[in-house]
Amino acid sequence: MTQSHAEKGLILVLCMGVLVVLAGIPTPARADSPDRTNVHVVVKDATTDQPISQARLTLRFREPGSKARLKPAKMLSFSAKTNAQGRYKFTNIPKGTILLMVIADHHQTFGKEFELEQDNQVIEVKLKKPQPLL
Repeated sequence: MTQSHAEKGLILVLCMGVLVVLAGIPTPARADSPDRTNVHVVVKDATTDQPISQARLTLRFREPGSKARLKPAKMLSFSAKTNAQGRYKFTNIPKGTILLMVIADHHQTFGKEFELEQDNQVIEVKLKKPQPLL
């Protein structure tokens, strides 16, 4: 059974379309790339210096876009909880400005912007106990 020129042309067009689609799929950036890093967050009690387990972390940052791929920048948010040592590691985060928010039971809420400039940057957060109402 032989294929007509139209069928061969259609197959060729479909194959080219698949290649174009595959070429447009972004490859994930690696944490060892110069513009990305890991962020180590350590949460402790400000008075006792003891680690705070199960503190809720939210990390917000702008994921850079790509003009070449017509991909706009967008805001992303990651959430996690600290381990028994009060630690968590966010991986593959773009360097630049981030917003870190920390919430823990029986402590004041913390929120602050940081500049990620170093590889494997460590951010230590010391949470205070709530202040009594007057």
